Amino acid sequence: MKRLITICLLLLFGANAYAATTLVYDNQGSQYYIEDALDYMMVDYDVSASIAIGDLAGYNLLVIPWNYNGDMSGLDSSVWGGITGNILLTGHDADVHAYNGYDLSGGPDDDIAEAAQTFLSQAMSFATAGGGVGLVALGDYSTAFAYLPSSWGISATGFLEEEDNILFTTWGLASGVYNDLTPADMSNWGESYHATFGSWGAGFKPFEYGCPPVTIGHVVIPAPGAILLGGIGVGLVGWLRRRRTL
Repeated sequence: MKRLITICLLLLFGANAYAATTLVYDNQGSQYYIEDALDYMMVDYDVSASIAIGDLAGYNLLVIPWNYNGDMSGLDSSVWGGITGNILLTGHDADVHAYNGYDLSGGPDDDIAEAAQTFLSQAMSFATAGGGVGLVALGDYSTAFAYLPSSWGISATGFLEEEDNILFTTWGLASGVYNDLTPADMSNWGESYHATFGSWGAGFKPFEYGCPPVTIGHVVIPAPGAILLGGIGVGLVGWLRRRRTL
């Protein structure tokens, strides 16, 4: 049945519709849960501990996971020139909470995990809706987002602190990242806000305020059909679970 549905969708939307693939950077951090989260969410991805600009060919999404005691030196500075889609930078460690603590007991951790999964999935859909290679960069600790190019004008501070005063901005709501989520859903994750942004360059907008902003995004106007195909790509990966280690 799955094979039949996949074939039908390929015929309907063309080969590129199913070619939506995700490349994940492995930072070797002590809280590296992105693979567990994506496996649990049935997302198709490849993983690499070293990424240069040429490695983006064939992918429509680059995910930089939560960085806690990780090594970000495997991100070649030239890679950012290949990011042509939407960009989302967030202080949330959604990858950790999307998997870790999901015990199906009906307790509060389950609510957090469900919110984290929804947020992460929609963040990925947002990034792939720009008609090019999108970027989702999740929470960062200590030297927050120091691996990003200086031309982006990003300044951020990493920390471990509980946040319960969340506000979605007009830009954030329009992005679709918070569909079916409330500010309460994104609050009180238990030291889940590991970076806040002090400044950002042209094109970036605050999506979500703690105090100061904890999520910012850069929106690229998508090509016709890119939103549809991007959403289909993220959704279809659940039909064929495949992972290759580069």
